[in-house]
Amino acid sequence: MSRFWNNVVKFPRFLVSVILGLILTIISPFFVLFRKPSTSFFFIISFTGLLVVLTAIIKKMLNIECC
Repeated sequence: MSRFWNNVVKFPRFLVSVILGLILTIISPFFVLFRKPSTSFFFIISFTGLLVVLTAIIKKMLNIECC
């Protein structure tokens, strides 16, 4: 029975490693953009614009009034 619980305890560690691997695989192509200053500038501007647009959309969807 202890062998069973040893196997059960291994699954959360496996899950964390799979999730971290997936995140690193998805994010790693974006690190290439930071090698050149011009592409990093455009990437930062684009990412900031994306965040602003998403924030505005979510505020409108949830009818959140600011100030």
